[in-house]
Amino acid sequence: MLSHIPGVLDRETVATIRALLKGAGFEDGRATASGQAANVKRNLQVEQDSPLRKQLDSHVMRALTRNAPFMELAFPKAIAPMTYNRYDVGMYYGEHVDAPFLNAGRIRADLSFTLFLTDPADYDGGDLVASYGAGTIQAKYPAGDLVLYPSTSVHHVAPVTRGSRIAAVSWVHSYIPDERQRHVLADMTAAKVMLEKLAPDAPETNQLRNSLFNLLRLWWQP
Repeated sequence: MLSHIPGVLDRETVATIRALLKGAGFEDGRATASGQAANVKRNLQVEQDSPLRKQLDSHVMRALTRNAPFMELAFPKAIAPMTYNRYDVGMYYGEHVDAPFLNAGRIRADLSFTLFLTDPADYDGGDLVASYGAGTIQAKYPAGDLVLYPSTSVHHVAPVTRGSRIAAVSWVHSYIPDERQRHVLADMTAAKVMLEKLAPDAPETNQLRNSLFNLLRLWWQP
């Protein structure tokens, strides 16, 4: 399942990141791809040793860790270093599945995310397309929005036909690796927040809170 989280970055932060990217060097995206993915990857990305990466990462990581919907959906134990990619006209990323591990096996890729840094009006094509069973879901959102999806999904980025598509991409090692369990906990958390506003002292609120905490204890994998 693909989850859309709007406004992870505000417009000011997007502008700051875009300004930093103008001064960054870009390299062939295949530099960090392996196996079948390298055969279908046609994009550019900020050089791995770019001195600007630390500044870029600080803006993105600060926003992610302060964003309640992201934290409640992903339960991040670790987030892999960001990849900042750019798709110019004719560039694409064909059908692929993300690698199961990153950073020499230290990070398990449970979830992948794309943080859009370009508004849809600025480019044509470039949709993120993820396959689920017999169907597909397409994602193309305003700059600052994020889409989160299981790393097990087969997905691709459609060719860009006008302008440039810029995004930050990374992977999450989750304390709750099972997708179904994460969504149960997210639904229960949303219900808990609502009940705590409407009836904070009601026994039903305490019962739901207790059930949520017990499931967290049961499913949490340190």
